[in-house]
Amino acid sequence: MAVTTVRTICFECHSRCGVLLSVDDGKLTGIRGDKDHPFSHGYICPKGRACMELVYHQDRITKPLINTGGKNSGRFREATWDEALDLISDRLLAIREKNGPESIVFGSGTTRGMAPYLNRFLTLLGSPNFMAPSNMSGGPIVVGSAATCGFGLVDPDYAVSRCIVLWAHNPENSWPGLYLHDIKTGLKNGAKLIVIDPRKTNFAGKADHWLQIRPGTDVALALCFIHLIIENNLYDKSFVEHWTTGFDQLREHVSSFTPQKVSEITWLDPKDIEAAAFTLGSVKPASIGPGMGGVCQANDAFDLARALTILSAITGNLEVPGGNLHCSPPTRKRSCYGPDYCAFNNLPKEQARKKLGIDNYPLLEFIPIPSPPQTVWPAITHGKPYPVKALGLFANNSICAYPNSMHVDQVLRSLEFLFAVDYYHTPTTDLADVILPPAHWSERDDVEDLLMKNHLFCQQKAVEPRGDCRDEKQILIDLAGKMRLDGYWSSVKETLDFRLEPVGMTFEEFRKNGFLSTPIQYKSYEIKGKFRTPSGKVELVADFLKLLNISPLPLFREPDESPVGSPDLWKDYPLVLTTGGRNLVYYHSSHRNIDSLKKRSPDPLLDIHPETAREMSIQDGEWVYLASPRGRVEIRANYDQDLHPRVVHAPHGYWYGVADGWKRLNINMLTDDQPLCPVTASVPIKALLCRVEKMQQTR
Repeated sequence: MAVTTVRTICFECHSRCGVLLSVDDGKLTGIRGDKDHPFSHGYICPKGRACMELVYHQDRITKPLINTGGKNSGRFREATWDEALDLISDRLLAIREKNGPESIVFGSGTTRGMAPYLNRFLTLLGSPNFMAPSNMSGGPIVVGSAATCGFGLVDPDYAVSRCIVLWAHNPENSWPGLYLHDIKTGLKNGAKLIVIDPRKTNFAGKADHWLQIRPGTDVALALCFIHLIIENNLYDKSFVEHWTTGFDQLREHVSSFTPQKVSEITWLDPKDIEAAAFTLGSVKPASIGPGMGGVCQANDAFDLARALTILSAITGNLEVPGGNLHCSPPTRKRSCYGPDYCAFNNLPKEQARKKLGIDNYPLLEFIPIPSPPQTVWPAITHGKPYPVKALGLFANNSICAYPNSMHVDQVLRSLEFLFAVDYYHTPTTDLADVILPPAHWSERDDVEDLLMKNHLFCQQKAVEPRGDCRDEKQILIDLAGKMRLDGYWSSVKETLDFRLEPVGMTFEEFRKNGFLSTPIQYKSYEIKGKFRTPSGKVELVADFLKLLNISPLPLFREPDESPVGSPDLWKDYPLVLTTGGRNLVYYHSSHRNIDSLKKRSPDPLLDIHPETAREMSIQDGEWVYLASPRGRVEIRANYDQDLHPRVVHAPHGYWYGVADGWKRLNINMLTDDQPLCPVTASVPIKALLCRVEKMQQTR
């Protein structure tokens, strides 16, 4: 048979890069980047290139499995779809009858586009509880930005920017298909580059200003930038006068964040702080690109998001070409987290207010982001604020991916019922009562969008699902039928046509286009006459937050675990640990069994300054123990002479290929899931304390 080519969207990560799949006799035979894609421009990363290994891997689960030996027994038997779905349906219905629909939670990891379908299912079930790690990736940026200027995720317009700020963001490894082309274009055209990062990334090495900040002190630096820009009259006076509130209070609030004081907090040279602030304030337009993890994994993540939004606003860089744009997909209310799906928006108010997390984090009531996992765990283990008895996990290896792995393991073991939808066995699926095998992105049709982009993409099925694997949308359709949830879609086609109704086409018509884009609207506030805030302006001082017992101005909080915040602990754990810098060949804990990727990054590497390592007689490449107050893991020392001598970095997601690997290699054995950011429940895993120990015996 002739080889055919299918244009689709890669979903090995969140970037939605365009790819062309080659198909021969019903089997994938090749993949290459789509040069006509609006932002990836033909780029394809190692994960995307390895997709065929994932699809045809010998360990892929291709039939439904039912646990026959109890949690963590590893004993499962194959089952038919009817048998597996009947079991799930019966258990969920019984739990709903006894404990109420809110006792059932569905969770996703990186969602893989499943949010709208899961939310619609939960709405009909009567549960407000969709769980996802947005509190650790993007959520605080959404909440902080919305509280300041009325819209959530911004899209940095790097390609035409004159000053690019990468704040805790390494786009070569994190979302390269989304941003790398535009950043390189901007730099080629002469843009200045400011990088705030404890590690010397490739972009940091090329930067006009690299600020090697102490992990966990970003808010102090951002407030210092605001102070310097105001005091040096570098702010946009016209925008501040006409489109902001609270400027004088802000000026007073940041006045104590002088370069000298902040240098002591951040371990930066005050002259470097001043120089970077001057560049940001004087070179326009400027775009600030916040890292989804770097910004969102701190005890003051909300405050950092607020401070960065304020920086964009007072420098006149909101909604201007080359600045930070507000974009949304063409489908708007039916985008990934659109209100037409969100259970919280579509349930009776009394039931909606049972959403886990809003009692302690009230902004979660007003912004449609999922319940943080750390607000679900107490409901499972202690019945607070009410019992959660059942959990359905979609593409979610909670034990390895979430902080404090031992605690997560204990939580999942205490569930009455757990089902998982995943490609492979993981430490998390080992605890499931039922495992369902999903289709790969190359095996399904879908509509894809990004909340910060103005594009809509067609994901086209290239091959039939392997074995008995099933499109996750079809899984939910079939389960809804078993549970008699009236109002759910009856076919995958119906779900996709529903999503496309706002643009007036069916999915079959959409196939011909491949993608849709809406025009970018610059300075929409001038057209509308207001921002979507209580005052109609950018709220430098957000007074409405006082009603929720939240500071109306961004506050710096010293990390709870730090040389300053816990000096006694610092004596026993004399290194600052920052975790989770993205590895290009993996996506969080996934892809770990793919041979071509394992060859590129076989072991977890502890980045450590050579002088620090030699003080402990540790050689480059030597296996060592890395310990925190919560435990220790095995890791290879990797000399990094550009790292601060008192800071080390460890990657996340390693667990595969070693007996009890999730306990021995997984950095989340050292991280903690408390205390949380008091506003967004963000988990402070970018700034912890640790020590390095030599192994007494060779590994």
